[in-house]
Amino acid sequence: MMRKLLLLFAVMSAMSLARAADTAALVTNSVSFGEHGTLEVLIPKDWTLLRTNLNLPRKPESFELHSARNEIVVRITSFWDGFGGSNAKPTEEDMANSVRTNAERVWLPISVEKSLTVEKLRGPAVTGSFVRITDAKWVPVVKGTYRNQATGMFRSGNLWGSFDLLTNDKDGPEFKQGLNVMESLRRKP
Repeated sequence: MMRKLLLLFAVMSAMSLARAADTAALVTNSVSFGEHGTLEVLIPKDWTLLRTNLNLPRKPESFELHSARNEIVVRITSFWDGFGGSNAKPTEEDMANSVRTNAERVWLPISVEKSLTVEKLRGPAVTGSFVRITDAKWVPVVKGTYRNQATGMFRSGNLWGSFDLLTNDKDGPEFKQGLNVMESLRRKP
C-alpha cells in the first residue's frame, strides 16, 4: 500500500512539473486597439505573431499566429463594439448564427462531412462559436495548405471578431493546441 501511495505521489508530482513547464513555455502577445483596449493571447514561446492588417474600410486589426513549424496557423480579424460608428455589438447567439450561415454558404459545399456542428469556444475571458470542416478538395502537395479548418467568431469584453484555425488534424494535438491558444484570448484595458 505504501509503495502504491509513493508511486501515486511521484506520478502526481511529475504531472505538476510538466504542467508548470508548459505554463512557463507560454508568452503573452498583445494587439492594441487604442482607446478600445488590448487583446492579449498566450502562445508557446516558439510561435510567432504576424500583423496582417487587411485593406478593408475602417481598418480592423488582423493578425496570424504561427506554430514553430507552421503545422498550426490561427488567423484573427478583430473589431470592437460600435466599430466604424455602427451599432455592431454581436451577442453569443448572433455569433453562432453568423458562423452557421457563413459555414453553410462557404464551407459546407467543399467539406468532407456535408453537415455542420456549431461548437462553443469557452475560455476564462473569451466566448464564441466555431465549426470544423475537412476540405474535400485538399491537395497535400500544395505548400501552405491545411486539410482541416475551424472557423468561427469570438468575443472578449468589447473586442470581438472572426478566426480561422488551420491544421492537418481535425481533433488531434494540433487542433487542441490551436484551440487552447484561441481560448486564452482576453481583453485588457
